[in-house]
Amino acid sequence: MRYQVRSKGGKELNVADGKQLVRLLNQRLLDLDDEVRRKGEERWRRIGDIPEYAQMIHAEKQDIARFRAIFLVTLLLASLAAIVAVLSRL
Repeated sequence: MRYQVRSKGGKELNVADGKQLVRLLNQRLLDLDDEVRRKGEERWRRIGDIPEYAQMIHAEKQDIARFRAIFLVTLLLASLAAIVAVLSRL
């Protein structure tokens, strides 16, 4: 199913399918406030108002937050290990 997307700035582009739309959202080339409609339809809908796209983006944001938390904990533990190693040599 082809889609037409209209950005907040008024630019329009054609998207081949939902997967490409999600890819563009993930790459931050589209925003949940941009509008979309199926090719040939009259009515524009805000991307964030379409449940399946809003859920995908929400799930991805949760994954990013989880990754950041794991990264920070790992960095903290590595720093503590380095400090202990330096102090044990004194």
